[in-house]
Amino acid sequence: MQSLTSTSGASIRAIILKVEGEKVYMRRSDGVSFQVSITIFDQASRDKIINYKGTERDRDTLLENDIGPKVSFEEINIILGNPLFADYSLWDDYPSSVASRLQWPRESSTENSQSFRLYAPSSYKFAAVRPYSAALYGGGSGMTAVSLVFANKGDCFASTGVGEEHFKKGEVTKDPKVLESWIERDEDLITEKMESLLGKARRQNYGQGSAKRKVSRWDWSGHSFLLSVAEGDFVSLAVETIERANARGKAKKVADMHIRRVHRANVERRDNGDVVIGNIPMVDQGPKGYCVPATFERCMRYMKVPADMYLLAMAGSTGLGGGTHTPILVESVQKEVWSAGRTFKPLNGHPSLKELMRFIDSGIPVLWGLHSTDQFNQIANERTRSRMGMNMDAWKEVIKKAAKEIKDYPKPHVSEARHICIIHGYNKETGEIAFTDSWGDRYKERWVTAEEATHFSQNNCWVIDY
Repeated sequence: MQSLTSTSGASIRAIILKVEGEKVYMRRSDGVSFQVSITIFDQASRDKIINYKGTERDRDTLLENDIGPKVSFEEINIILGNPLFADYSLWDDYPSSVASRLQWPRESSTENSQSFRLYAPSSYKFAAVRPYSAALYGGGSGMTAVSLVFANKGDCFASTGVGEEHFKKGEVTKDPKVLESWIERDEDLITEKMESLLGKARRQNYGQGSAKRKVSRWDWSGHSFLLSVAEGDFVSLAVETIERANARGKAKKVADMHIRRVHRANVERRDNGDVVIGNIPMVDQGPKGYCVPATFERCMRYMKVPADMYLLAMAGSTGLGGGTHTPILVESVQKEVWSAGRTFKPLNGHPSLKELMRFIDSGIPVLWGLHSTDQFNQIANERTRSRMGMNMDAWKEVIKKAAKEIKDYPKPHVSEARHICIIHGYNKETGEIAFTDSWGDRYKERWVTAEEATHFSQNNCWVIDY
């Protein structure tokens, strides 16, 4: 066993089996064999790898048993029906390279994370089954996970549009028994495909809190394929590292001291007086009513709390096609946040601009419940377009007038266009707030006056804090 260190400081103990150019074949201390690029290691470890000499007999035996796997990555790609793997390790690939192979579009890109998501057409298949949502995640050092959601109560019964069309409902048959049959069908097809190559799965618990569930697990070359079935909710297939699967999906806690520094550094102060939190990951809810779970996922991931909108939708008793029972979801989120070492609290009504400034200056976004009516979106879109490049003195007059006019507008009905998004910015001089919706990149930053935000607010706001 050799002790090796990556350029990011992560340590590993492994037997070096073979070196071919930049490719290093090795077997980890837990017995898992894999291939990585030598470039991921620091210089001392590279020297150790290049200069390591085992006996020819030992190395030949190890190579025969470990690096000549019974299942090649090409065979894995064949049963998946997609070129997910370029070699025997996904984890040293750049997320953009994997997304390019799969032709999945970018969803989010921040300084320390990336995600790509495809809302697939009916003709698209993965492991012989149509995934409604296919996503991959990664950071600066490579890939971290792949997640595919097949038959599920959100996408299968989506009748709304995307973006602002989200509130214009269409018609769709909503029969829970139909969903049950679809989930059972997809589970059987995926299981058959995986077992045809990797044998019978083993069962284990995975996740924690409301996200805890039984999964079927297949291991291959440092990867765990996890098939999860939540009765009446969804069937999903995830690709995770062996280490995360062994830890049953429990994430390591990130120290408050570290995350506070990161969040303060995320606050961008612009020349025009705008103060905006950057690096909040985007999660595109797609054409279904998942604004609540999608928005909570964004905030939770930003605060280093593991989250997935489909699991959150399940915890929030979300109906077919969407529509989340927010109090139930809030209770579940509170437990998840606490278990990750963070705090979760509701605010007392709609916060004042001064209160919002205090949170945003610390890099903490605010979850905001509002009435996203046609009138509200028209104001937000026009205001966002008009303010770009405007003279500051002239713009203050425009905002002052708008703040007065909103007082004469009728308040939205209590059940009208109920929505949730994130307040992540302000301008003290003009009295404006910036917010971001879970509708994709086009909606990552829009602006309204603080008075307009109060007018359209449901008076329900929350923060995930330290």
